[in-house]
Amino acid sequence: MSINFRDEVLKRKDELIHDLTKLIQINSELTTFDPNRKNAPFGEGCKEALDLMLSIGARDGFETVNLEGYAGHIEYGKQTDFVGMIGHLDVVPAGNDWTHDPYGAEIHDGKMYGRGTEDDKGPTIAAYYALKILKELNVPLSKRIKLILGNDEETAWRCVSHYFKVYPQAPVSGFIPDADFPLIYAEKGISRIFVEGKIGNKDILEIHGGFRDNMVPDYASALLEPSKDYAKLFQAFLKNKNYEGSATTKDGKIFVKVVGKSAHGSTPQFGENAIDRLFEFFIENKFEGDLVKLVSKLLIHDFLGEKLGVAYKDEEMGPLTNNFGVIIAKDGNYQIHLNLRYPNNVSFDEVVDKLKKKVAPYHATAAVDKHQKLLYKDPNSELVQKLMDVYKKHTNDKDAKPINIGGGTFARAMPNCVAFGPHFLDKPTYIHQKNEFIGIEDLLLATIIYTEALYELAK
Repeated sequence: MSINFRDEVLKRKDELIHDLTKLIQINSELTTFDPNRKNAPFGEGCKEALDLMLSIGARDGFETVNLEGYAGHIEYGKQTDFVGMIGHLDVVPAGNDWTHDPYGAEIHDGKMYGRGTEDDKGPTIAAYYALKILKELNVPLSKRIKLILGNDEETAWRCVSHYFKVYPQAPVSGFIPDADFPLIYAEKGISRIFVEGKIGNKDILEIHGGFRDNMVPDYASALLEPSKDYAKLFQAFLKNKNYEGSATTKDGKIFVKVVGKSAHGSTPQFGENAIDRLFEFFIENKFEGDLVKLVSKLLIHDFLGEKLGVAYKDEEMGPLTNNFGVIIAKDGNYQIHLNLRYPNNVSFDEVVDKLKKKVAPYHATAAVDKHQKLLYKDPNSELVQKLMDVYKKHTNDKDAKPINIGGGTFARAMPNCVAFGPHFLDKPTYIHQKNEFIGIEDLLLATIIYTEALYELAK
């Protein structure tokens, strides 16, 4: 069967953008997790996004399923074997200082701006339209196709955990539209590690920094006892460092805040960690206590784990990274959230043992809150080669080779799948940062690639 995939996608451009606009305009940041909240375990925004996506599928004549707001799917065909995709509708917090409304879906200079445009609502709509086109063309297929929709990818993956308990069958092949082109064949192991202890300084009443461990924090603040003129000292610190921030008096206490630059937790080298900046002030002004000592000796300005003694670089997959993503300190206690990612040839258990020993002298504990093991697929497999051939055809990038990343995708959640687009490596990306966007032409090209890729896998 001869199909002009490009023409079929471009015919539906306006409709695709309309559907994506509606989806981006929903704030689907996870609020709280409450399994007793009917059909909204991750909050009303996540529920609304899933409801909208499933209503789009029902509008176009697909079979749809909603699993109590945890996850859902849009399905085409009745065959036993299926080709699978997973997209997610939850987003990380928008953060601060956007140029455009993070939930406005505004289009400027050929780009749609908004939280989730590239991670992962835009790619999910692209994958949906690939499925929609095959259905509308009534293409004969030997396998059914299922687009699974998750609502908890950015936090704990409870969505897919619940989904695959209900629908345990694995696809014969598939892809996850939530990473980079040309194709991802390996992903680092990912963990969230909590470090906890006592602040140990009477002048530090509270510290708050970061939104999520998988984001480089773009803000950090502290509430201080005015035993010194900390407001004046902090303003001088900001000026000397050329940092953005402020110092104000709040109910007789000093409130200080410093701004950084967010980035994805898998690439902390591209951010400017605001928590590090706050602790620069503490260190320069000789704050005492276990917390400041621990950060000074083990964490500050070190995203490679060198101070922790866990640095390692793999020739194929690159270095171990450690993002100091969140700190919450109050009532004399603190909790730090680290996002640690490791490549091949690293023993995660040994890394955790080293962390525990390193923090112990500061009367602190280290514990693993979440761990996803490293993923590795054969880059010469039939699945990889089929998808790479489609990518090369539509980009004319004849020398393209599959790559590995520090990020984590739902490819870990579903066997026989790899991560495939939507980001083109020669283009900037602002996922997990302010002013996230997706280029309209890039979105359409990804949809073209996804449509032919689905056809090749399911025909």
